Amino acid sequence: MKNFTSGMALAFTLLFAIKTPSQAHSHKNMATVGDILITEIWARTTPKTAKTGAAFFIIKNNGKTDDTLIGVSSGLAKKTEIHQSSMEKGIMKMRHVGKVAVPAGGIGILKPGSFHIMFMGLYNPINKGDEFPLTLTFEKSGILKIMVKAQKPKSKGAMDHSKKKKVE
Repeated sequence: MKNFTSGMALAFTLLFAIKTPSQAHSHKNMATVGDILITEIWARTTPKTAKTGAAFFIIKNNGKTDDTLIGVSSGLAKKTEIHQSSMEKGIMKMRHVGKVAVPAGGIGILKPGSFHIMFMGLYNPINKGDEFPLTLTFEKSGILKIMVKAQKPKSKGAMDHSKKKKVE
């Protein structure tokens, strides 16, 4: 009986110690789930009276299968959605798109003036240094909770990904 109990204890230890591909893993300013790697995670600071805010990051798909960011959620605001800004006839427009496709071996860039996460009905302003969780849902890779840190907008030259295969 003692060997059986020791064997069961070892089995449970191994069960919880082994990581499966579907488990999410997060480090400061980087997170992974499945073949998806999220980097350069940040949110724009907002004025005290702002009702909207935005978050940005890069999605890298290290897999051999296309994936899609299909959902986002946050306790930061009444609504959290995937949006895209674009210039149309000299006017900047923004619309809810609901998803961002990330091709196999490619990247999806969420940045100012393009795809981004939109917070509508902010409960509080987003101040420099604030950190908050944001949950991302991918069609194939599953759910990933990332930590977003607020900062002033980066300069235009700070994120040059022009030589990378991208989706915009």
